[in-house]
Amino acid sequence: MSDTPQIKAGSSELLAAFAGDVSPELRRDALTGLIAAKYLPKEAQEPAVLVGREKLLRDARNHPDERLRLLSIAEAIRLSQVVKRWLPEITSALEPAFESELPSFALLEDADDRLNLARACALFNRSWLPDYLARSVAEEETGEKPRAALIAALLVRAGTLTDSLVLLTERLQQVRPTTEFPGDTLAKRLTRILSCLRAEVVESDCETGPDLGRALYSLVVGPLNATAKPQDSKARTELAREVLLTVHDIVRTRLSLVAEPAMYQVVSYCRRLFDGNMWPDELAKPLERLITDVSEALVLLGRQGKRSQPLREQLDVLCKYPERARHIAKVLASRHPDFDEDVRSWLETGRSRPEREARYAALEVAAGNADAAIGLALQAARLAGQVGEGMRDRLVPGLEIYEPSLVSPAQDLLDRVKQVSVQVEQVATLRGIQLLGIPGDEVEASPRFFDVASDNPRERMFVRQPAVVKVRSDGAIADVLLKGIIE
Repeated sequence: MSDTPQIKAGSSELLAAFAGDVSPELRRDALTGLIAAKYLPKEAQEPAVLVGREKLLRDARNHPDERLRLLSIAEAIRLSQVVKRWLPEITSALEPAFESELPSFALLEDADDRLNLARACALFNRSWLPDYLARSVAEEETGEKPRAALIAALLVRAGTLTDSLVLLTERLQQVRPTTEFPGDTLAKRLTRILSCLRAEVVESDCETGPDLGRALYSLVVGPLNATAKPQDSKARTELAREVLLTVHDIVRTRLSLVAEPAMYQVVSYCRRLFDGNMWPDELAKPLERLITDVSEALVLLGRQGKRSQPLREQLDVLCKYPERARHIAKVLASRHPDFDEDVRSWLETGRSRPEREARYAALEVAAGNADAAIGLALQAARLAGQVGEGMRDRLVPGLEIYEPSLVSPAQDLLDRVKQVSVQVEQVATLRGIQLLGIPGDEVEASPRFFDVASDNPRERMFVRQPAVVKVRSDGAIADVLLKGIIE
């Protein structure tokens, strides 16, 4: 309540004050009295109420005092919470107030006023709003409801979850607490922000965005590095708990991230916050949740025949003792006999089987050496296929007249030529091998792809033999296996 003179409790006095030419604080007090007396929303169409509403909206748009303008915006939203049918009209009337960036959110001392201002921001889409909301979140000290409303509005307007975290990081790095232990103060504020953030992430359907794990790491580490690390053990523990739970809530609601090692990067930082590199007992439950998440990610990869050493090592970070991490990995291997033998061995030992890796490498080298030969076979197969199709229409009719006994063998031979041609094409496709250039076509005389078989080279020459190239999955040429010949 303000220090201005108090309004009498009678409805007539309250109405007169609400509709009168009074300060925004007095109008706020009058509205509070009308709400407490249950005068609204029943008597919302009273002329005095409508006059007061218009004066409230006028102050929200034009009041010269920045704090009082923000207060009027907040009170307009509070009025719409009571007389809910007025929300569209009030929203439309507030449009001019949001044409340019609002004054600092922190000008409002009362948390309820800040909550209603946050609700007002959530009604509009403006280019300046994401940064304004992020700055307001960073500067909010004690209001949990305003903080939650600001974060919810930010997630909707920032584009992606990653964008929201980047904006929050930038603004938090500018916060400089003036307390005796700024690191502890900032850690507590980060804890409250993460608590609201993870609750909103679970309910929000905003897109993830790229490098979310790195963005979360920066959100926690960046501001603390710019100020100071927390010294108080309780502050460290509570921050670590919220970080662990935030990672858990993200990976359980954004399943594509559960097997992304970078998503767990911030966990390693939290462990380093504690002396002796040991997790405190108070964090046992959130740690167990993340151990389950990482175990599920390893199972998901294992069923695809894949391994992730960073995820396997994450068990060592999450477990209090390395022996437990090894035990968990061994249990995963024993419970899933369907895994590839190499995956099971890797889970049990933490190491790849060197003899198998070497054999795979040798096979790949041998296959690579055969690629050029596959390219030449591809060229020969295409020529054979073309010749075979050309002969079928001329050879078979002649044999039917002069050598009927050779018709069936001839057709079988031509069918096998076609079959071989198709199979060579398939092998070449699997290895990413293609022919560059068609014999007889005129092409650019590129020394990367062709050797010149002529004493008079020109910029464009005719292909005598195609080049054999290897292409990537996107169709780009990765390597020239055998140069073609032009003349």
